[in-house]
Amino acid sequence: MAGLLIRSISFIAMTIVGCCYAVANETVEFTSDVQPILDQHCSHCHGSEEQNSGLRLDRRSSMLRGGDVGVATVVPGNPDDSFLIAVVTGTNDLEMQMPPDGERLSAAEIETLKKWVTDGAPWPGQMDATADDIDSNLWSLEPIKTFRSETVSGASTDGGGFESVIDQMIAKRLGESDLSLSPCADPTTQLRRLSLVITGLPPTPDQVALFLDDPDGVEAGYEKAVTRLLDSPAYGERWAQHWLDVIRWAETVGFETNSPRPNAWPYRDWVIDSLNHDKPYDQFVFEQIAGDTVGEDAALGFLVSGPANLPGQIGRDDEAMRQARQDELDEVIQTVSQSVLGLTVGCARCHNHKFDPILQRDYYSMQAIFAGLSFGERRLRGKTNDEFAAKVPAARDRLEKLTDESDQLRISLSLETPLDSLHTETIDPVTTSSVRMEIAATGNNGPASLYEFEVWSGETNAALATAGATASASSFELANQTRHHDNLIDGLTDRRQAFPWVASRKGPAWIQIDFPEPTTIDRVVWDRGSSQPADYVLKVLDGGSGDWLVVADTGNRYLREDDTRPAKDVTLSGKTPEQVELIVKANANLRSARANLKRLTAGPKVFAASFSDSPEPTWLLHRGDPMNRREQVVPAIPRILGDLQLKADEPEVNRRVSLARDLTRQDHPLTSRVIVNRVWQHHFGEGLVDTSSDFGEMGSRPSHPELLDALASNFVHGGWSLKSLHRQIVMSDTFRQSNRPYAAGTTVDADSRLLWRYPPRRLEAESIRDSILQASGKLNRQPGGPGFNLFKQRGGLADYQPIETFDESGWRRMIYAHKIRMQSVDVFGAFDCPDAGQMQPKRTRSITPTQSLGLLNSPFVLQQAKFFADRVRAEAGDSVSDQVSCALAIAYSRPPDVAETKRLVQFVETESLAELCRVLINSSEFLYIP
Repeated sequence: MAGLLIRSISFIAMTIVGCCYAVANETVEFTSDVQPILDQHCSHCHGSEEQNSGLRLDRRSSMLRGGDVGVATVVPGNPDDSFLIAVVTGTNDLEMQMPPDGERLSAAEIETLKKWVTDGAPWPGQMDATADDIDSNLWSLEPIKTFRSETVSGASTDGGGFESVIDQMIAKRLGESDLSLSPCADPTTQLRRLSLVITGLPPTPDQVALFLDDPDGVEAGYEKAVTRLLDSPAYGERWAQHWLDVIRWAETVGFETNSPRPNAWPYRDWVIDSLNHDKPYDQFVFEQIAGDTVGEDAALGFLVSGPANLPGQIGRDDEAMRQARQDELDEVIQTVSQSVLGLTVGCARCHNHKFDPILQRDYYSMQAIFAGLSFGERRLRGKTNDEFAAKVPAARDRLEKLTDESDQLRISLSLETPLDSLHTETIDPVTTSSVRMEIAATGNNGPASLYEFEVWSGETNAALATAGATASASSFELANQTRHHDNLIDGLTDRRQAFPWVASRKGPAWIQIDFPEPTTIDRVVWDRGSSQPADYVLKVLDGGSGDWLVVADTGNRYLREDDTRPAKDVTLSGKTPEQVELIVKANANLRSARANLKRLTAGPKVFAASFSDSPEPTWLLHRGDPMNRREQVVPAIPRILGDLQLKADEPEVNRRVSLARDLTRQDHPLTSRVIVNRVWQHHFGEGLVDTSSDFGEMGSRPSHPELLDALASNFVHGGWSLKSLHRQIVMSDTFRQSNRPYAAGTTVDADSRLLWRYPPRRLEAESIRDSILQASGKLNRQPGGPGFNLFKQRGGLADYQPIETFDESGWRRMIYAHKIRMQSVDVFGAFDCPDAGQMQPKRTRSITPTQSLGLLNSPFVLQQAKFFADRVRAEAGDSVSDQVSCALAIAYSRPPDVAETKRLVQFVETESLAELCRVLINSSEFLYIP
């Protein structure tokens, strides 16, 4: 029996070995040998219907490309590097074996797959396929179609045919659902809607009267109002905010530090100015990517608009620096790809895009375009820069004159020259065992602070703990134990690693260094701290008498230029208060003149992208790991969009110019569609494509695809004019129709997606605040420049507290507020005002009790309601009825009806005019686009 068992086992083993030997020596046919294995074990999870982990095994190009793991599924000729073989055998870093459920592959099947890969993975009909081949039927990548205008008869509000392509296509789509456009809204509603959409502000009573009383009729008056509003500076201020939302622009860096980005505001002003001057959109895009080539430096703020932990902020080791660099470049790619292309290219950072035809290689190739980019400030060329340069000679002459006058004053008062900027006291050589500095005051009257205190003996620093020296001090800052006096002799001066000694309080302080044995010294040097000693004496211990001997005394010296103490706090030996005052004033003038010359010489600044002439190479990173570089890539756009034909060593500027030109070519399938859709969204509350920054597979399909293409085509061939696009939309019956619902419409299309009526919606936070200020008569229309503060900063990290009350400087339009990332604006933050932490292509429109409570009771609204009442009283006089009419004309752009007048007059007489104004500000009619 045992012999029979042994012979049976031997036979089975020989059979298996024989099969493997046969496979190894026979030709493997894909159709008969390989495909059945894949169909049986793999295709249900990795076929045409489903691609788990982004892996597809029914196409050779997909297998060459690989899935989310980031490596090729099959490497022809090399089974050891093929992920397919690694997972079916279980020999991989992920500790997985496929298939996870059901019957595993037999040894013979595995050998068949190995043999097939070794032979070059032959696949009939697909041998020309490469890893870069991408199949896509994505609608947004199809060429833009042009459509001829056609009359949709009997459907317009006047019973005739529509002239506008917008009305034609909207009416045609409505007709398919047995719906039609609503009648036009009343003229006042049309004007209010137009003004709020175009400028973010309601029309003034004078503008309403001008419109209604137009001698050429309401239709002509409406057309004139369109022109006037599009020509208004308020247009650019309104629509710039929409663009800044998309790119999540802010004036702080974000993350934990959230520190300010000084001089980011010129980009905001550039956007406003570009829109107001109707800069063609193709030029608008080009300048934001390559503006330095055409003298538009402020436009480059676009590329660095996102949050960024810059290299060195989260660690200075190699891995942290590489990670930070990758993160900041990722922000650039997301900004460009989502805002202009409407594609989520950033999703391919760690693996091929799960849904869209974008490879991981595409991501890093696009990153290579921006490999020379860095975040920071750059000189802002242009008119202001020229003005700065012209003022430099006079500023230099003034500084030289003041310097000469200061020197003459010092000589006349017989004072010694102040210590130089190196903080070095040179003394006659003296032998001592201790050195002591007694500080009476610092240059800024703060607690004394020093990083390092060095006592030199020839070329040797004797004041080092490692040399046996010890330090003591009057006190140190108990709130922070790292600021101990031992820091004075640790030899560390690098601010990124060292800690200073900081006295516990303002006023007199002392530090002392003791040596292990008497040492001959000739100079004392200290490294800068936040509060430098200004009034002090330097002493050494006399070994014979045991007395402290003064070797340096600032009482005999002219004040240093950076000494900012007031004259009353300065004491100089033998000098009168009047003489001290002369010195303090002379130094103040010097500081001002020197700062002015430095400012003019440096020129105006803007926080924007800067570029290196020699970009670093770019590698594809395995799973996005900056420490796991694979092959080097060339600068390119996603292959599905074309080929820029750039070289790996292409000059930096050529890379961005090539990208900018490609994005703005007339036949680009995405650029015009995306911006036209954004404009439509802000006119109607929803875009023709709901997902306005995602035109990929996971985004929405257009509700009116033909209309989107017609508008995009007209937009491009009409010179990329945004104002012309606005005019085309607001002149349509679709925009001007009533917002009143009717039964058939609500039944078929409850959310008005088909636009059978105009969809009313709440104003954005900025327009609410601006409209309140306009109603109160306090709106400050000052354009441009540094923004006003909505927050007060406390501490060194992201601790911002909202400001509750404002003066005239804080009554500007809200787009001019200093934008703090990741902070909710007081009161108006409740109205879904984005915090610039993420891109916001479409704001949410919530309705919450917090909004009403905040708006009703905030100090800002209470103050403005009183101003509103004062304005009404001044314009309408003492008649309560007239006051009610005036208040509604300002707030609602219409007069009250009889019932409203009676009710509101009683309210004013019972409560007050200020309370009525407060109620109007909080009403839906004031807060909504009708």
